[in-house]
Amino acid sequence: MKMTQNTSGTIFRKIIILSIMFYLSSPTNQIWAGTYEQETSGFSRSQTTSARLLEDIEVNSNISKDWSYYGKEEVERYQIQKEYKEKSKDIFALREAKKAIINGDLELANFFLSKINTNRSDLILVKDRYRSLVKFIEGDYKGSYDLINSNLYNIDKYYQQVCILRIINLIALDDIEKFKTEMGSCQNSTIDHSTNNHFWLRQVTNIKEKSTSLLQGSLISQLRQSINNNEYIKIWMKLALFINKEDVIIKKLAGLAPSSYEDKEIRELIGFAYYRVGDLKKAEEFIEDIETPNADNIRGNINLKKNKLELAFGHFKLALNKKQNSENALERCLPLAYQLGLWDEGLVMLEQTVKQKDIRKKMALQAVLNIRKEDIETSRSLINILEYKFNNKLPYELILMDTFVSLKEANQERLANRSAEGCKKEEGLHCWLYLKTLEWENIGRTLTRDEPTLSKQFNIEELKTKGQITPLQDSIMIDQSDIEELDGNDINLSF
Repeated sequence: MKMTQNTSGTIFRKIIILSIMFYLSSPTNQIWAGTYEQETSGFSRSQTTSARLLEDIEVNSNISKDWSYYGKEEVERYQIQKEYKEKSKDIFALREAKKAIINGDLELANFFLSKINTNRSDLILVKDRYRSLVKFIEGDYKGSYDLINSNLYNIDKYYQQVCILRIINLIALDDIEKFKTEMGSCQNSTIDHSTNNHFWLRQVTNIKEKSTSLLQGSLISQLRQSINNNEYIKIWMKLALFINKEDVIIKKLAGLAPSSYEDKEIRELIGFAYYRVGDLKKAEEFIEDIETPNADNIRGNINLKKNKLELAFGHFKLALNKKQNSENALERCLPLAYQLGLWDEGLVMLEQTVKQKDIRKKMALQAVLNIRKEDIETSRSLINILEYKFNNKLPYELILMDTFVSLKEANQERLANRSAEGCKKEEGLHCWLYLKTLEWENIGRTLTRDEPTLSKQFNIEELKTKGQITPLQDSIMIDQSDIEELDGNDINLSF
C-alpha cells in the first residue's frame, strides 16, 4: 500500500505506534530506564554502620523503653524502616504494574495501579505516568494527556520523563499549536540525555508538518549517508518502513557494516522490508533465528501469503503469548480462528483485545462466535444488550444474527418481526422466511421435529428420469345405453 499526502489520518495512527516504541526505548524515559531504587528514592534503609541492630527494636509495636537509650541515628533508622514498611505495598504494586504494561496486560496494570494509596503515597506522580501510558495504549489520548498535564510535571526533573508522552498524545489529538510548543520545550529539556540528537523526534515533526522531501522519500535516501551506528540505522529503517519506502532499505543494504547484521533487531527490520517488497524467501532467512513477537507476526504473514492457515495461526498465537496486546497478531488471529472453526480460541483472544471506545463491536464479535459454537443462550443475552445499546435500531448484520437466534429459539413472534425488518432492507432470505412464518404455526419448532417431513424418500434422480405414462381409467357411473334409451322416450312430468 503506497502512501499519498491525503492519508494524514493513517499517518498519525502509524506515528502513534512507532512513537510509543521510541518512547519505551528512549534513554530519556526514566519510567523504563530507572532502577528500582531510583523509582523508590527515599524509602531505602539507612546504611549507618554504627547504629544498634534493628532486631533490638520492635518495629510493629510501640517502643516502651526510654528514648534516651537510643541514639539519634537509631531513631532515624527506625522511622525510615517504619515508613518503608507502610509504603512497601505501594512499591510492590508499582513494580507489578510496570511489568504488566511491558507485557501488554493492561487490565492487570490497572488493577495494581488502583492498589496504590494516593492519600498517603508520594508515588502519585509515578502512578499517574503509568496510568497515562495505559490510557494511551487504550486509545484514550485526551485522558492520557490530562493525567500528565498538571503543573507538577512542569518541574524539569519530572518534565523530562513525560514530555515525549505528551508530544505523541498531541500528535494523536492533532493539536498543532500545543504540539509545536511542547516539541521545542521537550527537545531543550532532554537534549543532554539523547544519544542521537533527537533524530526520531525531529523526523516525527517533519511528518506532522508534512515535509515534502520526507514524504516523497528523497530525504530517506540522503539520511542513510550520514548514519554510521546501529541505533541510527534502526531509526532510519523504521522511518523508511513507516512512509512505505522499504525499497530504499533494500537498495542501501550493501552500505551496512558486517557487524550491523549481528544485531537481531536490524535483521528483523530487513526481514520485514523484504516481506513488504514480496521476497518471502529472503524475509524468512533474515528472521529465521529471531524469537520476538514481530518476527512471529512476519512468519505468520508469510504463511498467510502461502495459504497455510494453520501454520499462520500458530505463529500469531506465539506472538500473542509473548505480547498479549499485539494488535497485529489479534487482527489476524480472530479471522483465522473463525475460518478454522476455533470458536473457543477466538473468544479467548477477544478478551485480550485492548479496550475499545465502542464496546458494541467486541460484543457483536462475541455473539457471532457463540452462534457458531451453538451457544444460543449466550448469543441471545449479548444481542439483547446490543439492542439496548443501539436504542432498538440494530444494524443489518445484527438483524441477521437476531433472526437466526430467534429461529433456533423457536420464538415465532420475534422471528416474524426480525424477518420482516430484514425484508424491508431488501434481503431476499428474510422475505422468504417471513412468508414461512405466515404458513407455519411455529417454523422454528417444526425444523426441530424428529419425524420425517416426506412420506416417501426423496430422490432427485427420479425427477431427472423420464417415467412411463399410464392413462387414467374413468369409473363408469351411468351406463351410456341407459342415457340413449332415455333420450328416445318422451318424459312426462306431472305435478
